[in-house]
Amino acid sequence: MAIDVARQVRISPSPPLPHANFSPERRVSPFVGILFRGTAAAVAFFVAAGPAAAHAVAPAGQWSVVHDDRRDSYDAVTVTPGGAVWVAGTRRPDRGGTESLLLKGGRSTFKRVTGPGFRVKRLTSASDTRVWAFGASRYARWDGKRWQVKPWRYGRVDRAYSIGRNLWVIENSNAFPAAGAAGWKARSTLRRLDGSVWRKVHTPIVVKGLDGKWAAGSVRGTAALARWTGTAWRAVALPAIPSARSGQISELTDVAVDGETGRVMAVGWVAWPCGNSFCGETLLLSGYLGGFNFEVRGEPGIQPRAQAEPDGRGGAWVVYDAKGGGSGFLHIGTDSVEPGAFPTPPNQNASVRDLAIQPESGSAWAVGAASSGRSGLIWAYRR
Repeated sequence: MAIDVARQVRISPSPPLPHANFSPERRVSPFVGILFRGTAAAVAFFVAAGPAAAHAVAPAGQWSVVHDDRRDSYDAVTVTPGGAVWVAGTRRPDRGGTESLLLKGGRSTFKRVTGPGFRVKRLTSASDTRVWAFGASRYARWDGKRWQVKPWRYGRVDRAYSIGRNLWVIENSNAFPAAGAAGWKARSTLRRLDGSVWRKVHTPIVVKGLDGKWAAGSVRGTAALARWTGTAWRAVALPAIPSARSGQISELTDVAVDGETGRVMAVGWVAWPCGNSFCGETLLLSGYLGGFNFEVRGEPGIQPRAQAEPDGRGGAWVVYDAKGGGSGFLHIGTDSVEPGAFPTPPNQNASVRDLAIQPESGSAWAVGAASSGRSGLIWAYRR
């Protein structure tokens, strides 16, 4: 869930993000060993028998599994300002088949609740009485008592955001292929709910992620940001990416804004032709309106689906698909970037599919499932 930035704070540009120590010939981060070994091995988990396991409340200062169910697969999560956590996905009951699923809870307890009558692919919320669910051909609003369902006549909803008084969706967004693709071009459509009509909104960039008044994406194959003025989106000047190679393209896939300071942080990728495929690196951006810094990191490489959310204390969480399965994260702090891996119960290799925060609390939630489509997991992080 995105948060609204009611006031942009003008301060001097932040210092550069600390760089991983690598050269063009050796693009291997010194943190990569930590990323895949240290964090995951540091946490032990105990899974109860039966289809669903309830875990202890998430300990402060680390990600932990708070709920898992071998029958389920989770796709979307949103957290209201009051702390209600909504999770959407599917369930494979013992009798066979697949059914849509909606859970509601918090801390370590989640219960199945009545859904809107269709499979929910994306969630967003502004309050306990303003929760939106999007499916393939319908969308709905929870008003605190019942679901109000309406038809959806547009494209596939890839992201949904409730920001201030605005409800936005990004539809038909494409992702850069893992092996690269010559001539690839970014595409997406941004819509905003205007009364009862979803209007297509002109943007100076191809938008892939939103937060506050900021949009992340690209322009003609180059990473870009735009800012909402209240009536229109305007492109924001960015510095050149530190590396420059023949045929290079880049994109920002998501953005996170700290509501207290106005600090903007974004994640993306940079790629270039490399033999019969593409080589690439992770792109991080940090700064304020009027001054930004890029950092290029060798690890975790090209991450075309990386997602970002503010951490509630001046930094941001970046979640991505880890090599070999599962999900890793980068935590952007005030003066450092720390890598880590999402823990999983024994013999499970689940990946994060969605990430959300409880505004102003510092608590974060993630949901996902194993590659088989089973073993749904809910993770939580508490300050």
